[in-house]
Amino acid sequence: MFKKLKEFCKIKKEKAMPDTTNTTSRTNRQFKKEIAAQNHTIETLKDRVNVMRDEIVDLKSEITNFQRRVQSDMTEVFEGMKEISKRR
Repeated sequence: MFKKLKEFCKIKKEKAMPDTTNTTSRTNRQFKKEIAAQNHTIETLKDRVNVMRDEIVDLKSEITNFQRRVQSDMTEVFEGMKEISKRR
């Protein structure tokens, strides 16, 4: 009985933890690669946003010029209609 009790109460040494240095360095390398890829993606997106911003400025300018030309054309049309109505 004492043998069983002794075996039951015997504290077994746990196995040593595996060396985490390799796992940690591998994980760090993976994170660094992922961060580098994300930085590249962010830079690409920033460049695209800048291009789009320039395109928007150009479009606003073109719309303003178009509005002026239409206004000028409409003014000419109404002036022409006034002249025609005066002649009658």
